[in-house]
Amino acid sequence: MHIIHKIAFSFLSLLTFAAMHAQDKNTKVGNATYYGDRWHGRRTADGSSYHKDSLTCAHRTLPFGTLLHVRNPKNGKVVVVKVTDRGPYRANTIVDLSKAAAQQIDMIRSGVAQVEVTQVLPTTAPKATDNAAPAIPQFQLYDPATGRYYTTVEWTQRENNRRELAQAKAKAQKEALMAKAKQPRYRVLHNSAMASAKKK
Repeated sequence: MHIIHKIAFSFLSLLTFAAMHAQDKNTKVGNATYYGDRWHGRRTADGSSYHKDSLTCAHRTLPFGTLLHVRNPKNGKVVVVKVTDRGPYRANTIVDLSKAAAQQIDMIRSGVAQVEVTQVLPTTAPKATDNAAPAIPQFQLYDPATGRYYTTVEWTQRENNRRELAQAKAKAQKEALMAKAKQPRYRVLHNSAMASAKKK
């Protein structure tokens, strides 16, 4: 029995060793935090403005525009973000996510989460064809009414649809009022003679 335990332990050690070496060398493990709402609209290190509903992040050293695959091992949720700022500078923290990115990997409540961060290289970026450009996270807006994120194109289309629906409704109401106003009106006149006749 003792020998079996030794063999089992050795086998598990080999599996652990193999898993460690099989892990992508570009993957870093550390804590992630996210921007507070007070940073919304402020200028980031790359010159753009931070938007809490965009999929961006801060990293200490990687070039601006670098894409990062961020995974929360606790729940398996992932998000791809673009580096637009510098930081974070807290110990054991390797990335600072936008609020939208933090929501996608479900770390809003905890505020801090251990994550696996992997740089998305051009050779691993998803492509539709050989000439297609790497998939870059699009600017997204959050709609609390639906609980969903929409790209700027989708958001504009939704707003146009809402505007057209409101205009059509207003037009229908106006036409209904005009049609009602054109209907003939009859007035019943009660003169003193009619009133006297009723009394008799």
